[in-house]
Amino acid sequence: MNDYEKKLLENGFSEGDIGKLKSIIKRDEYQKDSLKSLVLDLSKRFWGGVICIAIIASVFAYGLYKGHDESSVSYGIVLIIGLVIVYFVTPLNLAWKAHRFTRKHRN
Repeated sequence: MNDYEKKLLENGFSEGDIGKLKSIIKRDEYQKDSLKSLVLDLSKRFWGGVICIAIIASVFAYGLYKGHDESSVSYGIVLIIGLVIVYFVTPLNLAWKAHRFTRKHRN
């Protein structure tokens, strides 16, 4: 285990999280990414995920406010599907940890 991995463990990442990050790096056939670059990328994705969730929630709220009662179920389904897609495109748990880590350890 290198120093960067130890820093990650000390700042909220679990060994499983680090294992997931390493498996993502191993999937890249050219091995261009490092653990540090992947954490920085996840940190950037955090705000994108938050903005997407805010947009989806505002569309849902607008639909409930302005729409018919019959369409509230449709808006609810769209909200759930949208949140699931955002969660898997931007793994928010890891992205939040990466965001906190990069804010704390800016070099």
